[in-house]
Amino acid sequence: MTARIEIGGEAFLTQPDSFVAVVAAAVAEVAGHQPELSTTGGTSDARFIRAMCPVVELGLVGATMHAVDERTPVAEIRQLTDVYRRLIRRYFEEFS
Repeated sequence: MTARIEIGGEAFLTQPDSFVAVVAAAVAEVAGHQPELSTTGGTSDARFIRAMCPVVELGLVGATMHAVDERTPVAEIRQLTDVYRRLIRRYFEEFS
């Protein structure tokens, strides 16, 4: 029996561009400060689609992330919802 190795999720780095600027502006508008562009935080499922479309990591982070009892404050979910709402609006304003 021979083992065959396939790489299905290549690492990636999204370079700052107009897409990243739209995302950062939506975050800044809601959070009140510019987001930090960083590659920290672990492995992303975006690595599986990064060749098909632009990708960035944007979401909740917390001490219980991926834990059995994962949880986050409702206020943070509402704030993230507002970020996504503004991101979608800004995206179509910029790229339509």
